[in-house]
Amino acid sequence: MAEMTLPTTPTPAPVRARPSRALLLIGGAILIFVATYVLAWWDAYRLTSDYIQDADRSYEEGRYLDALTGYEAFDQATRKYVPYGGYLQVERIWSNRYAFPVPDAVEKARARIDDIIYTRLTLEDAETFVQRNIGRSNPAMGLIYLRLGELYEEAGELRDAEDIYESIPDLFPNDEELIARARADLEQLRQKLADG
Repeated sequence: MAEMTLPTTPTPAPVRARPSRALLLIGGAILIFVATYVLAWWDAYRLTSDYIQDADRSYEEGRYLDALTGYEAFDQATRKYVPYGGYLQVERIWSNRYAFPVPDAVEKARARIDDIIYTRLTLEDAETFVQRNIGRSNPAMGLIYLRLGELYEEAGELRDAEDIYESIPDLFPNDEELIARARADLEQLRQKLADG
């Protein structure tokens, strides 16, 4: 008897899985998000570099309040006011917790902010800053206001210092650290007044 062979069916070629349309859309959205973030980061980095140069120049010239806050100057050629940056603006640019990576210049700006507030700021500078920023949102307002009280105290204007220390809890109710420092300063001042 002859062997019978069954006809064989050809094995189908493997089917390549095509990415779904949803996957392509998600990938495209992620790519757009990353590209947008990189561009925004680059703009912030360039602005930071400009502001640091402006602030360093003001700092080296002994214009500490300008170095801290930035300023505007009128340019005769363009007949416009030109903004110059300060260290507080640099810190504000990178204050969002999602800003990453933060450039080294930001740490330098923070160190200069502390240096200006605690060692270089004069009584007149602090008064000027407070007057210019009343009613405005400024992250350094509380620190400089407290520092104004300390400068009043150093100048022997103890009642003015006391008024500032007493007003800080009402003016900055959400800043527990600042309130604690103001209360400690107030306690020391009252001890001075009682002793003296």
